[in-house]
Amino acid sequence: MTVQSIGDQARAFAMQAASSRIKTTLATLTAELSSGEVADLGARLGGNTQHLAGIESRLAMLTQLQGNADEAAAQTKAMGDALSAVQGVAEGLGQSLYLEPSLVTDSLMATRSAQAAMDLQAAVGHLNGSVGQRFLFSGVESDTVPLTSADNILAELTSRVTGLTTAADIAQAVSDWFDAPPGSNGFADFAYQGGAGGQQTRIGESTTVTLTTTALSPSIRDSLKGLATAALLDRGALAGDSNEGRKLLRLAGKSLLDNSPALIAEMSRVGYAQQVIASTRTQGDAEAATLQTARNTLREADPFATSTAINDAETRLQTLYSVIGRLSQLKLANYL
Repeated sequence: MTVQSIGDQARAFAMQAASSRIKTTLATLTAELSSGEVADLGARLGGNTQHLAGIESRLAMLTQLQGNADEAAAQTKAMGDALSAVQGVAEGLGQSLYLEPSLVTDSLMATRSAQAAMDLQAAVGHLNGSVGQRFLFSGVESDTVPLTSADNILAELTSRVTGLTTAADIAQAVSDWFDAPPGSNGFADFAYQGGAGGQQTRIGESTTVTLTTTALSPSIRDSLKGLATAALLDRGALAGDSNEGRKLLRLAGKSLLDNSPALIAEMSRVGYAQQVIASTRTQGDAEAATLQTARNTLREADPFATSTAINDAETRLQTLYSVIGRLSQLKLANYL
């Protein structure tokens, strides 16, 4: 009869290898139980990972689109806030200039004109706002500040109305400058520094939002026109002619009030874009949640099966240690 045996050193290496395998298995099972996902995904799916890859790819696309939607939502909210601020300033000053019966003293006229200059500066500041390093009202050139400063606008208008002696002529000159088409050295060339087209953002698989509102939009331009017209008295226009100065302020006030519906309509367009963005974000969140559930189902480890496997691995490890302990106590004297 042939007896097969191995030496003590070889047996030690064999026991060490067996212990290492069981410990590796135990570590893998513990990681699966804590993370809830299987370690060997290929074995779990039988090598067919195409469906999971499709889910992962679509989730990545949805994540990018949701990021675009979040950015567009922040941008439209800031645009709505800016337009609301401009509308509030323009309507408040317009009512004071056109409807205030006490606008008869030179000091009050000077106060209102100075207020108009400050309101123009505030309006330009709102329109020059930015979100995420993108200027809100610059159109396609979102990396460029849309408007020059209010002081530059008033300085340019002051030079253009110098020598005019009636409120009607000054109001017409200001209106012509603001309404001049591009290339005519008017507002579009001197004051507006953005682009002509609107900003387009893809926020859904088949949804794109185009924000066409810029500082060159007629309703915004007319608001600035009314504020600038009233501010010219503070820059020395019609000096010494209180009657014509009063007429100019009332013309400016009427212009601001007449433009209020158009500015509100512009705000409504931005509000509609916000509504589309919110609806698309909700749809995207729902689809992403469904896909994440499907992905988790493919990747998840059965906690009960994993716990059973852990117990089995622990039992095998304890048995191995018991065998190693008993073998380490063998002596030649006991054998003999």
